[in-house]
Amino acid sequence: MASTNGDAARHLHKLGALVTQRRVALGFASKEAAADACDISHTTYRKVEGTETAAPQRVRDTTYAKLDIGFGFRPGSAKAVADGTADSITLLDGTELIEGGQIRDFAKLHDEVDRAFDKSAQLTAPHLTLSEAKAMKDEMIRELRARGVLKSD
Repeated sequence: MASTNGDAARHLHKLGALVTQRRVALGFASKEAAADACDISHTTYRKVEGTETAAPQRVRDTTYAKLDIGFGFRPGSAKAVADGTADSITLLDGTELIEGGQIRDFAKLHDEVDRAFDKSAQLTAPHLTLSEAKAMKDEMIRELRARGVLKSD
């Protein structure tokens, strides 16, 4: 089924947000610096990211390919988001860039949540026994799995 105009605009907005996130993460001080790094004209780059007064616009497939190279996206990632066939961009290092954040290594997320819980419990609830803290952590992990945030074993 073909995308409606509203869907197409939503996909381009998502890509614009992801590209903006990546530009900021890479430390580019301006859209122009990012455009130069991707070997894209400044005008074309502003079409991808959008501006305060203009929504993101569709660009040529070759431009999306240049974004992939310049920003370290896996090949085809920018176009896939623009086309609506993907909701995220995977970087060459395996990090998944999602709107509003990124997931560095999904396989290690459980361990990171585990460590974060332990530190938080020590700082905010030092009165908890080890077994109480473990029970709380186990329940939190179970809930995150039930919600699909963590993979089930």
